[in-house]
Amino acid sequence: MEGAARMTGPLVDAAWLQEHLGDVVVLDASISRSPEGAFKPGSDVYAQAHIPGARFADLFTAFSDPDGAFPFTMPSVGQLRDAARAAGVHDGSHVVVYDRNGGAWAARVWWLLRVHGFSTVSVLDGGLGAWAGSLESGIYDLSPAGALTLREPGAVTADLVEVAAFEGPLVCGVRKAQFDTGHIPGSISLPYAELLRDNGTLDLSLVRSRAAGLGAEAIVYCGGGINAAGLILALEAAGLPAPRLYDGSLNEWRADPARPLTSAAG
Repeated sequence: MEGAARMTGPLVDAAWLQEHLGDVVVLDASISRSPEGAFKPGSDVYAQAHIPGARFADLFTAFSDPDGAFPFTMPSVGQLRDAARAAGVHDGSHVVVYDRNGGAWAARVWWLLRVHGFSTVSVLDGGLGAWAGSLESGIYDLSPAGALTLREPGAVTADLVEVAAFEGPLVCGVRKAQFDTGHIPGSISLPYAELLRDNGTLDLSLVRSRAAGLGAEAIVYCGGGINAAGLILALEAAGLPAPRLYDGSLNEWRADPARPLTSAAG
């Protein structure tokens, strides 16, 4: 697996992955939803069917801060290193992440690895739905992989105080109906879901037309930092500057009743 697959950028298609399947570390970042609609770890759907050799990347605990005040916030470098090594990631590997939920969950794992200095990571465009090869079931229980070099991420996120005072482009990635219900004042609506074609792949021409001019000074957010990571993936794949991410997103903003929200009704 040591560097056998040529790095292709933030997105790979299913044909490329099929050709290089034996040369990459594949991570399944899928999530599940309860009958009531609540999100939960996707270990059950992963165990039922996944791309051969894929390991499970749990965004609820392993790839997020388990002690965070809000779900899915960025883990420490040590936490992320342990989670990634347990999933088979190591120096010299090329990682391909996918999900079966629109791609934003995979994008969150991609973003975490990228901002911590691990550059050879891509997302499978279209997710599991684009995969035409065989599937397997069961769970990989592996010992940690070899050494993995990560670094502190630097200024890739914005906190609540900064967002509250921010005067630049503040971009919300939730669906339009959710945006209309309540968003941070001054926000621009750019729903991640609207950048996907019917087959679940990213429409990069649409991304360029809708997001041109945002610039690296923009801050993106959503409900909990997932669709916002999808926006960053879409922008980078389209050749546009990557903005910063408000990691607490609406989970944090709404936790303080004093923080204003704007709705479509004003």
